Formats: sequence, C-alpha cells, structure tokens
Amino acid sequence: MILLVDVGNSRIKWVIDERGQFQARGQARHGAENWAEAAARLWGSLERPARAIIVSVAGAEACAGLTHWIGQRWAIEAEFVVSTAAACGVRNAYAEPERLGADRWVAMIAARAIAGQNCCVVDCGTAITIDALAADGRHLGGVIIPGMRLMREALYRDTQQIPSEDGQMRLFGQSTRDAVWGGAAYAVAAAIDGITARMEAVAGAGPRLLTGGDAEAVLPFLQAPYQWEPDLIFQGLRVIAGPDAA
Repeated sequence: MILLVDVGNSRIKWVIDERGQFQARGQARHGAENWAEAAARLWGSLERPARAIIVSVAGAEACAGLTHWIGQRWAIEAEFVVSTAAACGVRNAYAEPERLGADRWVAMIAARAIAGQNCCVVDCGTAITIDALAADGRHLGGVIIPGMRLMREALYRDTQQIPSEDGQMRLFGQSTRDAVWGGAAYAVAAAIDGITARMEAVAGAGPRLLTGGDAEAVLPFLQAPYQWEPDLIFQGLRVIAGPDAA
C-alpha cells in the first residue's frame, strides 16, 4: 500500500494505491497552517503505508512538516519527487532541470505512459501550465499563464469599481460579476486552445491531456477535443514508484 500525495498551491490531494488500484482518497484546501497538523487531520486514521511518495510545489516548510509527521507516525521516509534531466522515458527541456515544477514533471511522466506519442499536457490549477511532449519522450518546453482565480483576483485588486463577488461563467455577462467570471473562463479556454494548436503546428498533433483542479470547470469552454485525466498526477507518481511497488 502506497500513499500518493499531490501538494499544489492551494490544495493537497491524496490517494491510496494498493496493487495498482486507487482506493481511499481525499483532498483539502491548505494555507497558513501547521503542516504536521494538516497531515494528522488528513491521514491520522489511515493504516501504515509501505511508502509515501509526494510531489509538492508548496515550498520547504510543507516538505519539512510532512516529512516530520510521516516519519513520526509511520516510521517511513517521505519520498519527494524532484525534476531531473531524464526519468521514466521523459527528457527534460530545461537547462537547469530542477527548476521545472515537479508537478509538471510528474504530469509529463504520466502523459508519456498514457499516450506514448506527441501530446500536450494542460494542468489547470492556480496557474495553468501547458507542456509539449514529443513521441520519443522529449519535453519540448511549455508555458505558464494565470488560472481563472488569479485573473479574477487581479481585477479585484487593481481596479476601483469591481468588487469581489461570485458570478456565472457566461459569454454574455449581464452584470459586472458575471462579466468577470465569464471573461476569466473564456480567456483561459481561448489561451489553452490557441497555445496547444500552435504547439501542434510545430511539433505535430496528438492527444491533449487535461488535468488539474479547474479542469472540469474549463472543459465546457474549450473548442478542441481534450482527454480529461483527473488522476494524471497520481498516475505519474505510480509510474515513478515503479512496476514492483506494493
């Protein structure tokens, strides 16, 4: 039994992988909190896993807190994934491989295992990342753009007469709040469609894999076909764990 964990910018998600099947799972928002306390709340009732494999973009404090709790609770060492020059058939495009976000790295490892051909990997989280992967496993590079929430918050913060309100994602917004929410949704969708199309024009067509916490919300606004993979990060962590992982 393996605990697989994805610590993003705003949420922590986890699954139990048992003999290649995802069993128990959960998620929660995180913020300015004690990471050991968060771990206790999330995993305090779980049986001891054989391994805990984690990808995190939440910084050193999160890694230290989760490492401490896992070591104290289960007497195992937390395994944090870092981006490297090459792994699992994928070759990193970055001159400094460790500077590539580990979540992007794990997502591409999963995409390589799933698609095995040219593909684009779109991760819709707090930020949206779009990476191109060649059929031979070469990472061709990618882009990072603000997600929907960041777009809305920029308007709320930097304008005088747009209040922070929940709205509907409509093309024809008939209130300021709906215009903001619809604008962010359609801006993100247009960016994803346009960037992936331009990548394919250069690198060749293939599946467009879509994942991340906002993927389901963005999907109805996209015009091109996308393959929704809500567990893409966990699938990548499973590949990294190895074929003989218990």
